[in-house]
Amino acid sequence: MSEYVTLVSSDNYKFVVLKEVALISSVLRNTQGFEEGKTGKINLEMDGDILECIVEYLYYHYKYKDQAELGNIPEFNIPTHLALELLVKADFLDI
Repeated sequence: MSEYVTLVSSDNYKFVVLKEVALISSVLRNTQGFEEGKTGKINLEMDGDILECIVEYLYYHYKYKDQAELGNIPEFNIPTHLALELLVKADFLDI
């Protein structure tokens, strides 16, 4: 079992992500029992710029998950022009 998964956008951008980080999303976690779990490659219906921002957020969440109670978490900046579409895709991924 690899400790990484590859997330592939609809415009064929690839992001290699630690599996532990990707599994923050319940949708990505649930793919592990299917073909995607065997190949380690998950195709997603979203543009590369949106997926890039989602990957950045997954790592941000992973890094600061234990500090949430302390309130010392820096703000996660979202590009304004991507905000609406990013909200929809993040909701879909359950993150």
